[in-house]
Amino acid sequence: MDVKNKIIFNTAVLYTRLIIGMVLGLLTTRLVLGALGETNYGIYMLVAGVVGMLSILNSNMANTSMRYMAHSLGANDKELSLKTFNTTLFIHFGIGVIVIFLMEICGWIMFEYFLNIPADRIFDAKVIFHFMVITSFVTVVAVPYDAVINAHENLVALSLADLLQSILHLGIAIYLSYSASNLLILYGFLVLVSHIILRVLKQWYSKVNYTECKIRFRDYVDIKLLKSILSFTGWNLFGSMTALASTQMRGVLINMFFGVNLNAAEGLSKSVSAQVNVVSVSLTRAINPQLMKSEGSGDRNRLISFTIIGVKYSAFLFALIAIPLLLEAPYLFSLWLKDVPDFTVVFFQLILINQLMEKFTFQIGNAIRAVGKVRNFSVIESLVPILTIPVAYYLFSIGFGPRWIYILGLISGLFTAVVRLYFGKILVGIKIIEYFKTAIFPILFPIILTFAISLSFKIIMEKSFTQFCVTIFVSLLSLLGTFWFLGMNLAEKKVIKNLLKTLISKFIS
Repeated sequence: MDVKNKIIFNTAVLYTRLIIGMVLGLLTTRLVLGALGETNYGIYMLVAGVVGMLSILNSNMANTSMRYMAHSLGANDKELSLKTFNTTLFIHFGIGVIVIFLMEICGWIMFEYFLNIPADRIFDAKVIFHFMVITSFVTVVAVPYDAVINAHENLVALSLADLLQSILHLGIAIYLSYSASNLLILYGFLVLVSHIILRVLKQWYSKVNYTECKIRFRDYVDIKLLKSILSFTGWNLFGSMTALASTQMRGVLINMFFGVNLNAAEGLSKSVSAQVNVVSVSLTRAINPQLMKSEGSGDRNRLISFTIIGVKYSAFLFALIAIPLLLEAPYLFSLWLKDVPDFTVVFFQLILINQLMEKFTFQIGNAIRAVGKVRNFSVIESLVPILTIPVAYYLFSIGFGPRWIYILGLISGLFTAVVRLYFGKILVGIKIIEYFKTAIFPILFPIILTFAISLSFKIIMEKSFTQFCVTIFVSLLSLLGTFWFLGMNLAEKKVIKNLLKTLISKFIS
């Protein structure tokens, strides 16, 4: 299978998983909220939300591990592949221990001095936190297995693993709905068990299918390679930890000033927006192995080409779902939940806007990591969002509303975009004007036109289920049409036409 067809196939697999996973995820969240109640759900999202935010940490660490695995696979060196796997696994065990240590210290400080939790829920919250510390360790040490499977571009296996986790979480939610025991602690324990099951299955699958996945630290932990990976990982880890800290501190600040019920609203908005974000992240996961292999083979032009494709199409796929959800968020949440916590809709809309902005430059960060010169970039990119925390604290202390923490996130997102463009030019060789012409403008104009057209229909029509359906249909049709005529070049249209012809011929035959 050639590169383009492999990317298309992997993307199709990921989007099949996405659709099923999104339905299961939304159903799970509704059931868990109904079983736990708004207060308990808010406590869980506040205390255990760090595990969800660990996806940021895991994503960067997985990219680091995949970079080295892809390079070793590209070199077709079995000895190097064995060394790379064992060295990255050894490093992740070390990182896992450090994560446990830091989380326990930070948890003690938060419970003693910062968190605003009802007195009768403190014990449950602490037990949940310790479960989440163990879950975090399990999640971190599973990263090298994800990296190996991803480096081999076996996204079918990864998608099946993700689906299994969604099914397990749905099973937990259904069980909670019929259970009468301490639901908050039970939920945290069962989530931990689900992560352990996934970790064991990934290790078994990798050991059976990939010869490099033999755990022999004594023979294959390479000190020179370890130093190289640690040097690269160190700056990525710094960036991941600061991003994790800034995201988690948002929840802590909201809890300090507004209480656990608003943490429930924040948790719901994050859960739904995360499901939407998988749309574009799936394409990124399909393209990233090609980024790493392009740089590994010394083909910088190919790397830049895949970066532009990743930016344009991840933004398009995200906007395809995000625009109608942005416009119809109040109606959708009222359909989905019996009682919608205050600020849930506003938080969700601001997060969607921020995520859409991210798509225009996010792939540049992956290109920079493929090149490997990440120190200055990671430091500056990481410090921008963390600076919003003291500003948010000041604004809350003088009476500003909770939505301002996400407005500050939008402002920091603009600065982050500038940072990525600057380092993309310096380190990767991206030409800024050309980048705007080929990556940003081709999708930005269709997005603006689609939003304006969809908003017009929403304003003209009377609020009803019919108006809701019309808005979604018009939004999808407008973006597809405008992107086809304004966003795609002739070569891309040819690929799509050939793909459609192939699919139609297979369907007819």
